[in-house]
Amino acid sequence: MVEDTLTRMFWSRVEKSGSLPAQMMKRGGRWQTLAWSEVGDAVREAALGLLALGQQRGDTVALLSASRAEWVQGDKAILSAGCVTVPIYATYTPELIAHIINDAGATTLIVEDPAQLEKVLEAKGKMAGLERIVVIEGYEGQAPFVVTWDQLRRLGRDHADRLKSELAERVASVRPDDVATIVYTSGTTGPPNGVVQTHANHTAALAAVAEVTQLRAGEVHLLFLPLAHSFARLEAFMGVYVGLTTAFAESLDTVAADLREVRPHFFCSVPRLFEKVYTKILAGVEGGSPLKKRIFFWALGVGREVSRLR
Repeated sequence: MVEDTLTRMFWSRVEKSGSLPAQMMKRGGRWQTLAWSEVGDAVREAALGLLALGQQRGDTVALLSASRAEWVQGDKAILSAGCVTVPIYATYTPELIAHIINDAGATTLIVEDPAQLEKVLEAKGKMAGLERIVVIEGYEGQAPFVVTWDQLRRLGRDHADRLKSELAERVASVRPDDVATIVYTSGTTGPPNGVVQTHANHTAALAAVAEVTQLRAGEVHLLFLPLAHSFARLEAFMGVYVGLTTAFAESLDTVAADLREVRPHFFCSVPRLFEKVYTKILAGVEGGSPLKKRIFFWALGVGREVSRLR
């Protein structure tokens, strides 16, 4: 399989890595692991479910959720169905959500939980084109236009025999210059604007990053940045491109504890987080004994010299 699109890259990884670990997430206080084959099953069922719901090639499907395993699975399902992923920040207000849904022309929206669903319902009257909502977890209502993630996957299983050839054809027919995603900016000068990105945009970036970082298959990384942002999206795609194990932080508040438990080989972050960690460490050092201070700043100097030499 030629890995010239994000879609074929994913299915090639599932075929290559099969039983190897792909995703880690904390459920009920314990870390659970999904193999690439299991992630592939989830993506296939969700993609078939989207087809069963009538999603057409080139349709836009939006994702409103914090970073989690199902976010990535949903993204791959959308791309496998030949559709375009539109990420929405979990912190956005009902007004901003409606703006993005309408601007992108999304007919389907995948949301994380009832709290996110409530925001969408508040603005639903302003989104005439939105036909259905998929809730990942926690929904027990009976609204006719709402289905759960499990129901979407079940729908895919029920229609697998009828639609599997259609899904295979869509995966095979995606071209590198097809639009893969529309990422909306933070809107600092007005409403968020959509940045159109193709499959080739991302595969080129992945090849460059892989060459620079020298990441190796099987290494573990902890993902906690919002997947609605291109940087976290790149990190998630790197997991597929290289064959990494992606561990999803429970939340931004638990990152420190998650790091201790997962012990990843690396993680991606932004300068502000490193600044906050550094400031907290320095505050602890300043409150320590003179000996501890001398040892700390000596070690810091050694680390800087090692970094410079490398």
